Amino acid sequence: MTEKNTSTRPLETADWTPAPCDVCGSQTSLRLGEREFVVRGRTRDFAMTFEDAVCAVCGFVHAGRRPDSQFLMAYYRDAHIGHRGGELHFDGDARLEAVAARTPKGGRIIEIGANDGAFCKALSEKGFDAFGFDPVEADEAATVDKGFIGDGTSQIAEPQSADAVIAYYVLEHVIDASAWLREALALLKDNGVLIIEVPNYATHPGDALNPEHLLHFTPRTLRELLIRHGLEPEETGAIAPTVPYGQAIAVRLVNRKQAERPHRPSAAYLDEGEAALVEAQAAYRLAKAERTGRIIAAHSAATLAQEAEPSGKASVFVWGANEYAERVTPLLVEHFDDVRIVDKSDSKIGTPFPGLDAPIAHPDCAKDTKSRIFLLCSPNWNAQIAKEISASGWDTLAVIDAVTGEDIGGKR
Repeated sequence: MTEKNTSTRPLETADWTPAPCDVCGSQTSLRLGEREFVVRGRTRDFAMTFEDAVCAVCGFVHAGRRPDSQFLMAYYRDAHIGHRGGELHFDGDARLEAVAARTPKGGRIIEIGANDGAFCKALSEKGFDAFGFDPVEADEAATVDKGFIGDGTSQIAEPQSADAVIAYYVLEHVIDASAWLREALALLKDNGVLIIEVPNYATHPGDALNPEHLLHFTPRTLRELLIRHGLEPEETGAIAPTVPYGQAIAVRLVNRKQAERPHRPSAAYLDEGEAALVEAQAAYRLAKAERTGRIIAAHSAATLAQEAEPSGKASVFVWGANEYAERVTPLLVEHFDDVRIVDKSDSKIGTPFPGLDAPIAHPDCAKDTKSRIFLLCSPNWNAQIAKEISASGWDTLAVIDAVTGEDIGGKR
């Protein structure tokens, strides 16, 4: 299913050019399918056109065509919802423990994709010399510079100055994994540690295939990419992911020449390519079915809201600033005059949401309105949220589950 642009706002497009396999370098790939998204940014829309492919040699799943870095920079500054607000993310403690255990006391840490700098601040408070950069706007965080590596144009920090380089949910976004790694490793001291966390395509292909990700790693493909670049992985499972759909790995830079000129993939890795190809194709079919279901649920939820108030005069509260909200909100603003994103997370309240003028607010803002519709966007907490709405005593026209596309509250 394709999500089309019905807006009259400016539409940003890019020339998506063919790309080889990031892990083995093969130019031969098999088409898995296409996904077209129009992502609603704060001031404009972005056409994301993915030609999903799997390497015919090693089974790595990736975007067969990639946009240019200027398009991505514009996208992340205008449309991406990053972590904002200056408070440590919910998984910050686990990340702090993993980084501190592998970095000398007082060591230099560079975070790629630092968002608002909250994690760098926490590392600094632990006695580390922490520095971060991010392509999105982060003016509220003095510890974060605006930077984008992988295209050979950015000088982020002094070469070989870092005891640790960390990147949480970054590598899946990049245009060229080898180019990104070369620039990241140039910042790292010999025997320094690189900590990476990315989605796990093997276990959660549906979460991997979102409108921003270009590369889809399994533990097998991620390890091979890193080993090829002169990195020595810790024992499998030595570092746990901090989100359910992720995978994490810590590696040491043991061969700088190899980091600059990666070796060819190992024979053992290539021998597994045929089986990996079959697994990747099966996972893609499951992921496409899951994502199609999410799109259908969003349209169903928006239709239920419109049926609850055909005039469009009710205030609609989308509870949960996440991908489900991003999917349903553009459908709501076509009909309703007042659509607000609400969330209880302190790190999200007061921050922008794509396509809306009003920032993310606390759910209590709903008490000041008379005609209310709620759309709930948390797969794990919607039942609890519905109970909170019921306990509030607020009159509602409808309480709708935007994950399943069902009315779960009704009029009261």
